[in-house]
Amino acid sequence: MPPSITLAIIDSDASARESIEATLRPFAETISIAGSVDTFADGVRLIENSAPNVVILEVNDIQRGMQEVQHITSRFPRTSVIVSSAERNSDWILSLMRAGAVEYMLRPITQEELKQALQKVGRFFFSSSSDKTPNGKLISVYYPTGGTGTTTVAVNLAASLASEGTKVALVDLNLYSGDISTFLDVNPTYTLSSVTSNIDRLDANFLMTVMTRHSSGPFVLTEPNEVDDAISITPDQVRRILEFLKGVFTYVVVDCGGPLAGCNMAIFESSDVVLFTTALSLPALKNSKRYLTAMERKGLRKDRLKLVVNRYLPKADIQVKDAEKVLGHTVFQTIPNEYLDVVASINKGMPVVKMSPRSPVSKALLTLAELVK
Repeated sequence: MPPSITLAIIDSDASARESIEATLRPFAETISIAGSVDTFADGVRLIENSAPNVVILEVNDIQRGMQEVQHITSRFPRTSVIVSSAERNSDWILSLMRAGAVEYMLRPITQEELKQALQKVGRFFFSSSSDKTPNGKLISVYYPTGGTGTTTVAVNLAASLASEGTKVALVDLNLYSGDISTFLDVNPTYTLSSVTSNIDRLDANFLMTVMTRHSSGPFVLTEPNEVDDAISITPDQVRRILEFLKGVFTYVVVDCGGPLAGCNMAIFESSDVVLFTTALSLPALKNSKRYLTAMERKGLRKDRLKLVVNRYLPKADIQVKDAEKVLGHTVFQTIPNEYLDVVASINKGMPVVKMSPRSPVSKALLTLAELVK
């Protein structure tokens, strides 16, 4: 836990306030309690006087709670609000999140839940100012349509790069048919649209509360749950999110697909490397030729476009040299067709590089990670 987090409690229930304070006593060296009050008006005065990093705010009424969260976040932008409530309704969670809360905890609050929430807020509250990496590398994995394994490559590349504590973000920007949540077996409360709907208050503190840390290492921002949410996402929002992520993470891996327009062009303009992922089949190579030519025509330098051949079979009718001749690109990396290992990893919600590290497909993906560093 980073040092010197200051915290204020606003809660009408005296026993709940005492319970939170008791829960935090073992962390007295890293968390100081600025004060504990029973009314919102007293809470505002407490925030004015002590400028805490975090406020734990009781919410019993959704409309009043949203107003109170908005009041705190607009008047005190450096203070993060964690909501505590007995209400399990997902609409409450999303509404309060959109109002500006960074975390939602069900009452009664357990020590472990509170510790995790404060670690989330604290880790990136302090790293954003003292441990920033403004030149993080953005790697996008792209093919215009489904079927070539871009998500497999993106998920495993992110997991490979996240070894030894390296900070890695994995973002699903395949807006209409994203699969990262399925591949990693995560069902997060907040998704990409949670960020875009709060774009004006984007900071490291807010961002890290909506990203899910997967056990394989990367921090994950998944695809929108609803098609309507995807439609409303703009290229400018995508550009702002990616630039911010590059300021927080050492590597940002983006899974994307679809036309060469709108949000995808914003992704490519922000990318240091575009891994164009294809397969050695006539339809895939024909489509790849069309899109690679169009990408270069749109100003993407050839040295930023790296050709990855997925599901590679050495004895296939079409060879690597044939693909290179047709596409005018040298193959950057081949990834062997190890269907059973990959499907087993997807079914378990764990990247194949972590589940079966000795598999030929894992070795190829780990080599790919080394190549893009």
